[in-house]
This record gives sequence, C-alpha cells and structure tokens, in this order.
Amino acid sequence: MTGFKLLLHQFKFDQKLFWRSPPTVFFSVALPLVFLFLLGAVFGDAAERDEKYGLLADEYLVPAIMTLGIVSATFVNIAMVVTYNREMGVLKRLRGTPLPTWALVGARTVTAVVNAALIATVILVAGKVAYGVDVTATRLAGMAIATVVGAVSFSALGFAVTVVIPSQAAATAITNMIVLPLYFVSGVFGSVDDLPEGLAAVGEFFPISHLGACLFETFSPDATGIGLPLADLAIVIAWGLFGLVFAALRFDWEPHEGR
Repeated sequence: MTGFKLLLHQFKFDQKLFWRSPPTVFFSVALPLVFLFLLGAVFGDAAERDEKYGLLADEYLVPAIMTLGIVSATFVNIAMVVTYNREMGVLKRLRGTPLPTWALVGARTVTAVVNAALIATVILVAGKVAYGVDVTATRLAGMAIATVVGAVSFSALGFAVTVVIPSQAAATAITNMIVLPLYFVSGVFGSVDDLPEGLAAVGEFFPISHLGACLFETFSPDATGIGLPLADLAIVIAWGLFGLVFAALRFDWEPHEGR
C-alpha cells in the first residue's frame, strides 16, 4: 500500500474515531452553536456597530464563533487526542507500523481541516437562518481561504503544544488555559474596542485574533473583493510554520508519564 493510500486509510479511521466520541463531537460542533445562540440572545439586539469592522452584534457573532469553532476543531482537539494517544502508547506502536510519520500527521491534519470546515459551515448556516446574515460568493471565498489556512496553521500548533503537555490528565487543563483567555482578548466573545490597551496588545500578538480578523473582514460592509486582510493571513501562516518547525524538532512519540 502506497503512502497516500495509507494516509487515506488513516484519515477514514480518524474520522470514525471523531464521530464515535460524543464528548468530542459536542465540544467541537455543538458547543460553538451554544455560544452563538447564547451570546445572540444576550447581545444580538444591540444596534451599535463595532468601530473596527462596522458590524452589528449579530453579524459580529457569526465570524467570532466560527473562529472559536476552527480553533476548537484543530488546536484543542489535536492537542488532547495526540497527547492521549502518546500517553496510552498508541503513537509508539504506530511508529513501528508501515504507516509513515508524514501520513499519520497528514491524516490527523486533514481530519481537523475537514471538521473545521464543517463546523464553520454549520455556524454560517445557523447565522443565516437565525440572524439573516448576508452570504455572498465573494464572502464565501474569503471565508473558505481563511478557514483552510487557519485550520492547517492551528493544527500545526496543536501538534507543537503536545511537547509541553506532561500527561493525559493535564491536556484539557493546559489547552483550555491557553485558548480561553485568548478568546476574550482576541475579540471572540466581544469586540476588543473596550479592552484595556495592554490586553488588546496581548491578543494582537497571538494568532487567534488574526484568524478572527480574517473572518471579520470578510463580513465587513466596507470589505472589497474577498475581503481578506493579507497581513493578518500572513501572521496566521507564520504561526503555523512556527508550530510545524517546533513540532518537527521536539515532538515525542514516547509517553511522558512515569519518566
């Protein structure tokens, strides 16, 4: 069996594992929808537009929760699942099979990208049905590019962060400790217009805010063409390359517990 066929076989296996795990499906697919409708019920009637993108509250929520969904399906999911597999000895055993390393990593990444695209689509449809968010062909093109680039980059970061996760028990705590504060300072749970300058600067440094900026800009009424801010897209790509290099140099196939 060729490397590509092995990758495809592993991808199908990873998809089955994902959809057969109710907690994973809930936190990756259902939870972003819960946030969308919950925040929509609280802030959706606000008539003010945010200063940066000119979006109403319900328009703002859709790309914001899309950002959360993409990060959850890629960075969070990969960090937890790969750590679990490492600590259970699965990665060690897989390394002794004919499955090439690139095929294993590629299959996990493709799984994450497909799931992220699905989640983004579900959120977009929900935003259209519930809030009447306008969807155009150019907007869809911009969102598709941002989703795929963001999903690949955050997948690389998910592999990278497993290096610093010492155990299976710590995986959930560490990934949430990283992403939850960044959601707040990156504009996912509300505009950063009212944040203190220091917190806004922290958000600007990390890639979640730049992925969000790519999606927010595609929804902006002032956007031209596909509306992608190339500088923000480049920063997301740069973080992904950093994650890829870091993971390639430091990734560990052996369990950390018991050392």
